[in-house]
Parts: sequence; structure tokens; C-alpha cells
Amino acid sequence: MAEQSKFAGALGRLKQTSTADKSRHGAIEDNFPPTGKRRAIGKRSDPDYTPTTFFVRKETKRRAAQMLLEDVNSKTDLSDLVEELLAKWVSEHSNV
Repeated sequence: MAEQSKFAGALGRLKQTSTADKSRHGAIEDNFPPTGKRRAIGKRSDPDYTPTTFFVRKETKRRAAQMLLEDVNSKTDLSDLVEELLAKWVSEHSNV
């Protein structure tokens, strides 16, 4: 009798789950162009944006995030807010 790997059962279940996930999420993959390239979605893949790190007090960030969440009409996130404030500051302080 051939000895079966102790991981064979787990591997089989993983393959079954993977197949089920593909069929369930197939509609999502259909939203991408047929060239195989995925559309750029969000700031992370927008070449006009760059990831940046700032040091901000925890309480300031927490309160700003909470205020944005409470404003049900706002579609602004912290990154949009920082961009807006920096752009305004730059335009007010530029010599051009």
C-alpha cells in the first residue's frame, strides 16, 4: 500500500476551495479588460500619487478620522484631506 502524504487531505480541500472561489468570483474578474492587464484602481496605482509618511499626533489623526466617518455626506478620506490642505498651502505660498 502506497503511503499518502500527511498533507494530502489538506491539499485536496484547498484545491476544492480554490476552484469554488474562482467560480464564485468569476464575475469580478470579468470586469477587467481582455488584454490580461488589470485597470488601475485607486491612488496606489495612479502615477500622480506617491506614498508618503508623515508624523501626526495619534489624537489628531484619530479625531480627524472620526470626524470624516461621522460626516455621512463626505467621500473624503484622510489622504484626500491631507492632499487638499497641502495643495491649498502650496498655492497660497508659491511665488508664481
